[in-house]
Amino acid sequence: MPVNLGRYLEVLRVPGVARVAAFATIGRLPFAIVPLSILLLMRQEGYHYGEIGAVVAAESLAIGVTAAFVGRLVDRIGRRRVILPTGATTTLFVCAETVAILSGAPVWLLVIAAALQGATIPPISASMRSLWSQLVPEETLQSAYAFDAIQLELVFVVGPLIAAGLATAVSPAAGLLLCAGFYALAAVGFATAPAARTAAPEEQLERTRAGALRSRGMRTLVLAGAITAISFGALEVALTAFAEAEGSRGAVGPLVTVWAIGSVIGGVWYGARTWSAPIEKRFVVLLALLALGSAPLPFAPSIGAMAVLLLLTGLALAPLATTEFALIDRLAPPGTATEAYSWQSVATVMGAAAGSFIAGVLAEEASVEWALATSGIACAAGFLIAVAARRTLRPAVVAET
Repeated sequence: MPVNLGRYLEVLRVPGVARVAAFATIGRLPFAIVPLSILLLMRQEGYHYGEIGAVVAAESLAIGVTAAFVGRLVDRIGRRRVILPTGATTTLFVCAETVAILSGAPVWLLVIAAALQGATIPPISASMRSLWSQLVPEETLQSAYAFDAIQLELVFVVGPLIAAGLATAVSPAAGLLLCAGFYALAAVGFATAPAARTAAPEEQLERTRAGALRSRGMRTLVLAGAITAISFGALEVALTAFAEAEGSRGAVGPLVTVWAIGSVIGGVWYGARTWSAPIEKRFVVLLALLALGSAPLPFAPSIGAMAVLLLLTGLALAPLATTEFALIDRLAPPGTATEAYSWQSVATVMGAAAGSFIAGVLAEEASVEWALATSGIACAAGFLIAVAARRTLRPAVVAET
């Protein structure tokens, strides 16, 4: 099975792809910059960690509540008519939130501002994923999805560095204001790109309240994805506790970076190959590999050993996201593609939020090892759900129930 890295160049050479991919990257950078910038700015202004957690959680929960409905709106009225106004609105809310923090506003006001900002984030990421099948040939579609997954991983490598660098050199507020500019630029650049404007949304044959979730396979993906995503949030909290227990709190940043690097390596390798196994089978196998890779984490004896284990665990992350994107393309009912990809984001955000809470409680009340074990347990549960409902992921089972 040869590795062909030229597949990624083929994707970017498709007319119009480079522009929308570039603006999608700009629109995704705030995902990794805003939370850390808020944390650093609120600490600088004297807010407590509990207050900071409430503000950051408000944004995440707002994304989880609204993303799928915003995606459904894109499918019904078009990308431009949703992305431009939401981009302008979230830009204003980011600026307002920054000014409010600097002014020492009460936490309840910051929670409202964060929730409004999260609820109005332009659906560029979901729109990009729904565009891939319209922009690139079938033979390079897997590489396009892999490129998308790798791109997002790199955002979470570069984003925190930007936030920390601006906080040190200027002020944490600079990171937030930069993201306000990113949202405005990405919304205008993406929505007005010919590739996004001319790609007509697929006609929706039947509109129901269930939307994309009327597909049994979509329900399986969302449930398995949400349970598996518990591991992501849990691991970020558990790694912080692990690094503190090892006497090096600063090591958590490099550990998370190593985890992301493993994902990038796995994604590049996976997307550059041609696979003969059915995609639903690959999805289940990758979930199993993620569960196996996460299992030894509670037993890591040192920061160095943890870094090696995280690198190995990360290898399955981007390939898993790649297969999930391709399954969504297959399983989403006609005319619900953007909403379907938004549900995947909802599952990830809500699952990660739950994982952060669970791991935080376990680290305080039980042990660091149990907090780390949450990751493997969640991945194993996601795997079992996918195995139990694997028939719903097959091509013939896309009908409504």
